[in-house]
Amino acid sequence: MMRIGLVGFGGYGWTLYQNILKVSEELDCRVVAAADSHLDKCPEKAEELADKGVELFSDALEMFEKCKGKCDVMYIATSINSHMPLAVAAAGAGYHVHLEKPPAATVQEIDAMSKAFRDANLMCMVGFQGVHLDQYRWVKDQIVSGRLGKVKTLTFVAGAPRNATYYARNNWAAKLKSNGTWVLDGPANNALAHQVNLMMFWASDKANGFATPAAIRAELYTTDPLESHNTAAIEIQTVEGPTAYFIASHASEKQFGSITIDAELGQLSMAGGEVKITFADGSEENAPQGPSCIEEMIRNFIGVVRAGDASKIRCSLDDARNMTMVIDGAHESSSRIHRIDPAFVKQVRRDNGEEFTVVEGLD
Repeated sequence: MMRIGLVGFGGYGWTLYQNILKVSEELDCRVVAAADSHLDKCPEKAEELADKGVELFSDALEMFEKCKGKCDVMYIATSINSHMPLAVAAAGAGYHVHLEKPPAATVQEIDAMSKAFRDANLMCMVGFQGVHLDQYRWVKDQIVSGRLGKVKTLTFVAGAPRNATYYARNNWAAKLKSNGTWVLDGPANNALAHQVNLMMFWASDKANGFATPAAIRAELYTTDPLESHNTAAIEIQTVEGPTAYFIASHASEKQFGSITIDAELGQLSMAGGEVKITFADGSEENAPQGPSCIEEMIRNFIGVVRAGDASKIRCSLDDARNMTMVIDGAHESSSRIHRIDPAFVKQVRRDNGEEFTVVEGLD
């Protein structure tokens, strides 16, 4: 049986835990230990874990030490700025790691983690769940096979409103730094980081490849009182040739999103859960639907650890480094977070009482 430790179950880690439960019998795996530095804030979850025989800790480092010989892998689902120290500590204690996205705020941190896992001869997968979705892997197949011809541009446009509760959920949301460590939180490096990573995935015509950024041009904006960006326009020129555009905001009025890939032999569009190719001759083809991408991500991680084959990891630290290069390059290019004039900003209260900050006309 594959024995799993989980770090950070109070937030998104709980979703991971529930999905691990769904596939635990199939994969012969089980969560045997869990740590959260805020056990007092999630008593019901802690009680549920304890009832299932999971050993609980308030300190991840203590769990790493005490679970030697009792755990095989660690799932780390904590704040961005905690990823590097926790992952390096887990590698030092002898664990393979599934690390929540984004892997870190800086490429230097990713390089430090990569070295730690190489030195320990251990594996680390980054939790970019999109690369595990059947529809999105079908997109990759169309690019690799040449059916679309050479990819020219990839464009992601989205409005993803976030309410006041979202920004108050922890002490690092919408921050550039937390406790002196870079976070660079914002749509491009958190909620919509999946899309940045996916565009790097599709911009490469290699079967398991991710494109490398060659140059970044960006404008990062925010509304008071947020410190880091809530609105971004990023142009990514890749070494491989295609250019990608990320244009998104948490200050839109409505929820919307689409990705378009323009290529020599057709256009691929993704919106509203539908993935479709329109070929140059006018014919169309839709991507097949598949199972939950989170469950597939868990299958991939448990499978590669069990097989001892790092080449089968669908998104490694080195793969995800390219996405982080985009984020770091965007901050360098923008030079600062530009303040949107309050004259263009309004507060909107929905029928359910939730409050949103909206930039008028942005949609």
